[in-house]
Amino acid sequence: METSCAHLHLRFCLALSLGLICRVRGGAPAAICIFRRLVYHLLHMKARAIGSRESLGGTRMSQPISMPWSDPVFPAPPHSWEGVDVAVFTYTPNPEGLAAALPPGIEPGEGMGLITMLSYPQSVVRPFKELVVLVPVTVEGEPGNYIPHIFVTTDEALIAGREIAGYPKLIADIEWERDGDAFHFSASRWGTEFLKCDGTVTGPAPEGMEQMQSEASARPTYNYKLIPGPAGEIEVEEITATHLEVVPTKVELGTAKLTTTPAEGASVSNIVPSSEGMLIVMKSNNTIPAGKVIRRITDRVASPAEVA
Repeated sequence: METSCAHLHLRFCLALSLGLICRVRGGAPAAICIFRRLVYHLLHMKARAIGSRESLGGTRMSQPISMPWSDPVFPAPPHSWEGVDVAVFTYTPNPEGLAAALPPGIEPGEGMGLITMLSYPQSVVRPFKELVVLVPVTVEGEPGNYIPHIFVTTDEALIAGREIAGYPKLIADIEWERDGDAFHFSASRWGTEFLKCDGTVTGPAPEGMEQMQSEASARPTYNYKLIPGPAGEIEVEEITATHLEVVPTKVELGTAKLTTTPAEGASVSNIVPSSEGMLIVMKSNNTIPAGKVIRRITDRVASPAEVA
């Protein structure tokens, strides 16, 4: 998640090591297990946007790192939000859809996937909503989560996420609603709804779930960053990793029905099947520190001489 120059922007996407083994269905054990993932990824959505940023060489940059030069959209991390509304739904990824969605250097992992649905309040950045699709993966043998799809409602939330860490953010119309115990979420592009989640909150989570974010934060969220050059050549191709800090202030459990539909520009249904299952609803304070480059892929990166 990222932000803009006078607008910072954090995006904590819940999901912990989707590689964690937790196949228990129902009851407190399942809830705690899912919460770990949730908080992990809750512990993972990147921030990148304020002031100066550390380059790979470790130098602090005081010049703008985003365009336009006279009014940059974002500075460098860390970024923080208080009172973020989050809902998390677990699912079993479609194996074929998952394999087709993974870029070079990222392999399928063990565990369940997560759908995280977030509503960010006013902070340094304007309020926005977000949908994050998370899948369990490994990078060079290390387990974590990968984001094949992510949607936001504002351009400032989109730009920093794509440019800094390579989050494949797209704009969508998103509804995040809580009315008593009833929960509703939907996401649409160009007038076509591609994901909907309706559920009921049944009560507070088991005691102790709020403390699990420290364990959940042990694994990274991976992104595949691809940037073309002015001639259409590949200028940057790399895998990045980010870790997030999340402090849940309230956690509740419930059940929900998730429905995905094929739609142009939103192929979420290729990976995420319609299903029913557990819903976790949270209020939390989030901080996203700087991420790092895990691997540079140089096979297709063109040199200046090749471009000329």
